[in-house]
Amino acid sequence: MESLLTEIFVSYRIADSVYAVREISNRLADRLGRTSVFRDQDSLALGSFYPRRIRQALEECDVMVVVIGPRWLDACDKLGRRRIDDEKDWVRLEIRTAFEHRKQVVPVLLDGTSLPAPEELPADIRGLAYVQVAEIRHQSFESDVARLIENLVPAVAAAPVDPTGAAVPGAASSQTITATGGSVVTANNNGNQTVGAPRPRRR
Repeated sequence: MESLLTEIFVSYRIADSVYAVREISNRLADRLGRTSVFRDQDSLALGSFYPRRIRQALEECDVMVVVIGPRWLDACDKLGRRRIDDEKDWVRLEIRTAFEHRKQVVPVLLDGTSLPAPEELPADIRGLAYVQVAEIRHQSFESDVARLIENLVPAVAAAPVDPTGAAVPGAASSQTITATGGSVVTANNNGNQTVGAPRPRRR
């Protein structure tokens, strides 16, 4: 039977929301199973070619979650230029790729952060300013993340998992969502990587 589990890609800036994203990813793993959560920090095999693996995850995902904290929009490079204005910025590339592949994109705003206005974003990701958002606050973190999971993948969120973290066989058979894939939650935390080929600038 074809799997109905949803693949989720989590995009964020390490200087803006790395700790919140780590906790969000852990909660997702608790609900969906550890094997359903991909994070380069602890899930990429040694020798993995980072740019190719991230692009593959972007193409295969059903939903992109864009975690936006207070420094997401105005994060700058060493020359004081906004990273989001660089077409090779990883965050911008991730969002642009998601839109190009017609993925569902869900901004998650941290602790009252406002969604960027259209004029604050480059033209190729301006659509981000027009989509429905979710909000997470540290005072209500547990319930906010639980609500996010339920809204993203309601059937998967309710499915049991075995002690090893793998989804219980057959648990997805009663799901009513229409997304397909192997249920991978991908979090690109922009940790330092070394590769031998040119690639987009890190976040």
